[in-house]
Amino acid sequence: MPAPTPKSRPPQDALPSRLESLLESLTDRHLADRLERVHRAAAVAIDRLGHLNIAKYEPTSVEPDGGADLALWETMAPAIGDTLVGVNQLIAAIHKEFPPPARPAGTSEGWAPPPASSDERLAQEVEAVLHSIAAHLAKRVGELGLQMRRPEVVSDRWTLMAELQAFRADFSVRVGDLVYLTASAFEDVRREDVVPGYVHQVAARAALRAAAADLRRSLQGRLERAAKAEPRARPALAKQVAESLSAFVSLPASVALRTPQKREVLELRARLLETASKPELDADALPALVERFLVALDGHMEEVTRTWLIVHDRAVWASCGMKLEQVEMHLALGSPGAARVVADAVDAAGALQGRVAAFDVFLRKARQESADGLDEAGTRDLLARFRERLAALPFS
Repeated sequence: MPAPTPKSRPPQDALPSRLESLLESLTDRHLADRLERVHRAAAVAIDRLGHLNIAKYEPTSVEPDGGADLALWETMAPAIGDTLVGVNQLIAAIHKEFPPPARPAGTSEGWAPPPASSDERLAQEVEAVLHSIAAHLAKRVGELGLQMRRPEVVSDRWTLMAELQAFRADFSVRVGDLVYLTASAFEDVRREDVVPGYVHQVAARAALRAAAADLRRSLQGRLERAAKAEPRARPALAKQVAESLSAFVSLPASVALRTPQKREVLELRARLLETASKPELDADALPALVERFLVALDGHMEEVTRTWLIVHDRAVWASCGMKLEQVEMHLALGSPGAARVVADAVDAAGALQGRVAAFDVFLRKARQESADGLDEAGTRDLLARFRERLAALPFS
């Protein structure tokens, strides 16, 4: 039997089906064709920004690089170049398909006749968005070039990575805004349905939040054990905490972690390993190191939720609510489907992990109950508790 072939990646310029159907529906075919070419250039830019794994360029320790040298610049040059290629190609595509209006020297924009039709008005709106975002992207490209020439940036890998990641994040957001705004001008669409790669970006942040929740639970468990342990046993626990941090930064989900936050993890790991080398530790040694980090981690994940996951979480919440309605219908009919659907709802709610600690506790117990098997009474009880926990989530 032949080995299965690996799943091939879609073309870089592939567009979401919803965006393709929207473009096909436009009556102004000249506008639609030009806009499609810009959208495909945007898809290439997003693909380049998303599939270049800059984590491989990040330092693996908090040790300094020892000053600026050609080797560091040569190592980072491909990442910097790949960051700029797609963005510059998109800027060029916008200028080609939608050239900015020529302005005679020394004159202002002047008076222009109002749009003759709603189609013309929408076309003008689209062009204004494209020109504005192209100007912003061009400005940021220039700023990135200047930053990469500053000695204080190129002399330290952490600083260089933080700057590069910040520019890449801004490029990705702005290009996504370009696609979303130029599509929503014509129809009421959701960002995740039209922006190439956006679903994967959101999923990556949800996975990061879930991994951070697991890390928090692990570290809190170590702290509780350390509080009860003898002084001679605490260095081993400090080493275990360091190992948990190493495991966290090695997870695929940590690729979505910002570089300054990853540095915090590695700095804490280094301090823990140094602490673990001592023969004994006082009761407050581990809490002094770990608790401040946990507060910072919570703040970082709140930012991830606020920036990326609000719409995602509401959609998961609504989907779970719909499934629980189905569970109630199955119960009313005496159908065995009730246990299956409530288990599906528990699985779906896993995408909310890390949003609220109490909900995470409920999910762990609910998964175990579903795995053990649910009779009618157990399904009814889980349904009631599930609804209560969903209602308590902070979506107001």
